Amino acid sequence: MLRRYAAFFSLLRSITDIVIIGCSWIAVYCIRFQSGIFSISKGVPDFRKHLILALPIICICYLAGLWMGFYKPKRVQNGFKQFVDVLKASFLSGLLVLAFFYYIQSAPYSRKLLILFIVILFAGLCFSHLFVTGLLRLLRKKGYNLRYYAVIGAGKKGQLLVRDIEQTGWLGLKCKFFVDNNPSRIGAKLSGVPVYGPVEKLTEFVKSKKVDEIFLTLSGSEAQQAYPILERLQLAGVMVRIVPDWGNLVSISEASTITIGSQVLFSAADSPLNDVNIILKEIFDRTVSLVLLIMLAVPMAIIAVLIKLTSKGPIFYRQTRVGMDGKEFEMLKFRTMTVDAEKRDGPQWAKADDPRRTRIGAWLRSKSLDELPQLINVLKGEMSLVGPRPERPVFVKQFSEEYKKYMFRHKLKAGMTGWSQVHGFRGDTSLKKRLQYDLYYIRNWSFGLDIRILLLTPWQIIKGKNAY
Repeated sequence: MLRRYAAFFSLLRSITDIVIIGCSWIAVYCIRFQSGIFSISKGVPDFRKHLILALPIICICYLAGLWMGFYKPKRVQNGFKQFVDVLKASFLSGLLVLAFFYYIQSAPYSRKLLILFIVILFAGLCFSHLFVTGLLRLLRKKGYNLRYYAVIGAGKKGQLLVRDIEQTGWLGLKCKFFVDNNPSRIGAKLSGVPVYGPVEKLTEFVKSKKVDEIFLTLSGSEAQQAYPILERLQLAGVMVRIVPDWGNLVSISEASTITIGSQVLFSAADSPLNDVNIILKEIFDRTVSLVLLIMLAVPMAIIAVLIKLTSKGPIFYRQTRVGMDGKEFEMLKFRTMTVDAEKRDGPQWAKADDPRRTRIGAWLRSKSLDELPQLINVLKGEMSLVGPRPERPVFVKQFSEEYKKYMFRHKLKAGMTGWSQVHGFRGDTSLKKRLQYDLYYIRNWSFGLDIRILLLTPWQIIKGKNAY
């Protein structure tokens, strides 16, 4: 029955996309040649010929979507991945249509029409896929189009898996039962889910309860004992999913896989910034930092003069901090303390009403203006506009001993502002909370999140909370 449902929704996606492609092709004709928005220098193609071309255009674009995996089951795929797939398919369709135009040598079909078609097609396909995905998720929340699964292993890992799945109701996954070898668990209920056993009887449990998927959460010898049973179930058409055992490792981002020969290898803690994203973030950081340095040149010069007039010592304060991959660099700040502030008590965090501050320094810190020279660090590539705030080596050593996940902060470049800072965790605040927010940022990094943090930062500066 589930396969029939999957086939139906795949057909629904296909029909919707075919209609969208056809409508996009007609719409581009009307906008390009009849709206009056664009100039026409090579003549207007006959509309009937344009309609005739709709059939090969639909085939080309549909095949591009098929190649991108549009019509495979996407129950557990996130929305952003679908968005990226639609974007790729739209550009691929544009390239294939361009090649088609070249071979038919149809002069009125210019680059303007092609670009316009790609834009309209992309918007239409986004709407199509959002509509079908939204409809499916609504139906699943209401109890339709469900897939039933069982979990091998009723321990903490298995219970956590069920809890995580239940929190994402739009997946349409419902747990039928746990199966476990532990006699103390068999016959009990965990989070409302019955526990059956032993694992050797899994095949008959699956048949009687009509389970579609099996999740294996066991490891070691227990998992080895379950593999022969899972092999038989897999051959019978049951989907088998394995929850990897990372041991003491922690997956901070979406796990990635590489294939070497017949071996599949998992990456447990790869950086979320990879491929073209690294280059794009680098370009964005350096461009924006350069623009800001030019815009803020006069205010920064005034601050420099005030520092020089109100206290003895240099304008800038250079401090060694730990950045990406644990590499040390010299972070720049406007000097806000007396020259020998740490000579007597050694390195320590700044606190409210810190007696070591200069007169102008207290005001600069309250407005976070002392951080402006870090734009130079960003321009040099040592820091990013957004990322976990860098700490001094002495504190990094201390914190990494207290919190085993602390060093994951160095998977990205250190930032002038960050997710923990816009939530008020800066200065002498809870290190554990800051670490939680930093790890959230690392796991969920995106350009959208960076922009959101940059937009929230001025409000935090105005509030001046924990700025001292």
